[in-house]
Amino acid sequence: MRKLSNSLSAMVSLRPGFSALAVATAHVMTLACGCSSGAAPPPQIPLQHILFVGDSFTHGRYLPVRLYNSGGTQGATARSPLVFDENFGATGLRQESVEEYGPYGGIPGIFAELAYEAGLSYDVHIEAISRTSLHNNYAVASSVIDQAKWNAVVLQEISTRPLPYTLSGDESSDPASFCMSVQTIEAGVHAAAPNAGVYLYETWPRADLAQQLAGSTTASGFSSAYQSSLLLLGAANHNAYYSAARHDASIAGVAPAGDAWIRAWTEGVANPDPFIGSSQLPSLWYGINQQNEPAIEDPDYLHPSVYGAYLNGLVLFQKITGHDVRVFGPKEAAASALGIPAATAVQLQSIAWEAVAQENSEPINQTVDPCTLTH
Repeated sequence: MRKLSNSLSAMVSLRPGFSALAVATAHVMTLACGCSSGAAPPPQIPLQHILFVGDSFTHGRYLPVRLYNSGGTQGATARSPLVFDENFGATGLRQESVEEYGPYGGIPGIFAELAYEAGLSYDVHIEAISRTSLHNNYAVASSVIDQAKWNAVVLQEISTRPLPYTLSGDESSDPASFCMSVQTIEAGVHAAAPNAGVYLYETWPRADLAQQLAGSTTASGFSSAYQSSLLLLGAANHNAYYSAARHDASIAGVAPAGDAWIRAWTEGVANPDPFIGSSQLPSLWYGINQQNEPAIEDPDYLHPSVYGAYLNGLVLFQKITGHDVRVFGPKEAAASALGIPAATAVQLQSIAWEAVAQENSEPINQTVDPCTLTH
C-alpha cells in the first residue's frame, strides 16, 4: 500500500490521553461477579435512553450494517443490544425507501452491542432519513427528537453540508447552516431534557469527492493530488464539527469518527486509496466488489463499509460512555457478526481509543471560521 504523505500524518494529534483500561476492566469484572454469601449485590445501573439522528451515514445504507441489531422495542425498560427505529413504518417525509428498507440498526446497532457487552444499561433509538440535512430532519421529526426521556442525543449532518462549496461542488454545502441547525436542535433537546448530553458525530473524507478534486485517476500525479484532497476534506469536516461545538457551549462533545479514519490510514490499518493498485488492507468505504444491498453498479466510496461502520461505532461508544474500547479484544461480538477478522477488530479498537483519548479539538489549517461561511 502506498503511504499517505507526511502532511496527512500532521492532522493526527499526538497529545497523550489518559487510559480508562483499568477502570473499565474492573467495572466489567464487578458486573460479572458472582458475589459470595453476605456480599452486597452490585449496584443497579440506571437505564440510559440514547437517540441517534442523521442520514445514511448513521444507518449505514448497506447490509449487513443497515439491519444490524434492529428490532428493539419502543418502551424498553431494560438494557438491550437491539435498536428501536423511530421511523420504521412512518409515512410521508420520514418514510423509509424500498431499497433501504428497515427497521434500521446501523452504527447505533454497533453502539448498542458494545454497551451490552460492557454491562452498561442502554436503550438505543435511531431517527435517520437518507440524504437529509439536520435542518430538514428536525423539521419533520422534532416530536421524536425533543423528548424528555433522552439522556443523550447524537447528531450527524448530511456529508456535504459542513463542507465549503469549493470542496464539495454541491449546492447543499452550507457550513453556517450546519452550525445553526446544531444550535436549534440542541436548544430543542434541552428544553425537553435539560440534562441530556448532545453529541456531534463527525463524518469522514469521502473518496469520491477526493477523486473529484484530484482529477482523472490515470493522470500523472493523481496519487499526490488525491492524498492532498483527502487532507483538505478531512480538515474541513474536522473544523466544521468542532467549530459548531465551540459556538454552542451546551454541546457535550464531538465523536471524532472522521479523525479516526485518518488515523487508520496513517497507521497502515486501512487502505486510503481505492483507485490505484491493490491492497490487502481493508477499505473503510464500500466498493464494487463487495456484496451490497441495495445493489450498486459503481463503487460507493462515501458510505462506510463494515470496517468503517465498526470504527465509527467504537469512536461513538468511547466518546459517549468513556469506556476503553480496547478491553473488548478479538472476540468482540459486533465485529464477528459483521465479518471483521479478529486481528482487524483489535486494530480498529486501538485506533478508536487513540482518536478519542488523544483528541485534537483545535482547527486544522483554518483560515475562516466555518460557522460564518455560507454558500
